[in-house]
Amino acid sequence: MRTLRERARKINGFTAELSVRAGGASQSGTLLFLAPDNVRMEMKVAGLGDQTIVSDGRMLWTITPQARVATKVDLVAVQKSWGRTLPNQAMAIRDVFEVIKPGTVQFLKEERVRGEMTRLFEGIPEVGMELGRGAALPNRVRVWVGEDGLLRRQKLMKADQILMDTTFRITDKNPHIRSGMFKFEPPSDYQVQDLTQSTLQSLRSLASG
Repeated sequence: MRTLRERARKINGFTAELSVRAGGASQSGTLLFLAPDNVRMEMKVAGLGDQTIVSDGRMLWTITPQARVATKVDLVAVQKSWGRTLPNQAMAIRDVFEVIKPGTVQFLKEERVRGEMTRLFEGIPEVGMELGRGAALPNRVRVWVGEDGLLRRQKLMKADQILMDTTFRITDKNPHIRSGMFKFEPPSDYQVQDLTQSTLQSLRSLASG
């Protein structure tokens, strides 16, 4: 596991195609990552159309152009009030072990994902901030990690029930990334919702059980 983490940290950025299945619905899209914590995801969501998630490590935006709506979470404020590293499974493709509780990771076997050999691990996930209110909380996570240390598949589970199944196909490593890809300035006709405080409340309620 240590070797895989070291290999992943040598990758400064990458692009990937991803597909997500959760709650009977499926989504597909692309992901762009640039170290240390810049992320851009462009997804097609059933019923909502296109949705873009952008983060520069300080502000997390979720943008729905057709509805002219954007939500934001001030990650710096959340982390300052929360007082610990903020786990977020959606942002942990480069080092998925960061969002698995220390001491719980077990290696299960080698297995192919889309024809590529990976190593399958299981552990207990940290609670991620992307889980909505009333969401079933996962208590198991299975991750398939490529030889380069990057995630190829992840299943978030509660006992034997699969809550979310995500697969990744890495399309480029250390790509040239133009500036401005990880910031968002909402147009004047957008409705902007600040979810910083509700995110903090959700984290606190989860922590208190």
